[in-house]
Amino acid sequence: MKDIIYPALFHKAEEGGYWVEFPDLPGCLTEGETLEEAYAMAGDALFVYSDGEEQLNAPSEMTSIKVTDKGDFVSLVKAEPYESEDAVKFRAAVEVENGLTKRQLNKSQAAQILGVDRSYFTYIISGKKTPSPDMAKRIGLLLDFDWRIFYADGSAV
Repeated sequence: MKDIIYPALFHKAEEGGYWVEFPDLPGCLTEGETLEEAYAMAGDALFVYSDGEEQLNAPSEMTSIKVTDKGDFVSLVKAEPYESEDAVKFRAAVEVENGLTKRQLNKSQAAQILGVDRSYFTYIISGKKTPSPDMAKRIGLLLDFDWRIFYADGSAV
């Protein structure tokens, strides 16, 4: 599938953060508390907007988009799904709980097999701590799931 890239107009919000619009795509709007989050949300909004669309209008040239307010700017954005940290933590917790049930282990037994303190294992399950790639691999192997589930982009950073 071909990458979908469109120019987006980023606006500084009065209450803080940024809101983003795609001039070529009516109704495709989003926002973020930080510029980084606004970019991620813009990629996700473009991804959702373009999903199922048979024919999108061709993107405008960046130079043709008018910036009217000081602090606003235009940037190209690539359509990419975004998964929040909370969603990653929840998904990982579900996988761990399912793995424990499947293997008929409780948290104390799993922690003992992994050679870690039960409280540390509980912090991982609750999302308060992200395991190192080595620990994530060990948990995934023990509980039979893909260890990369602990990381937002599916890989250890």
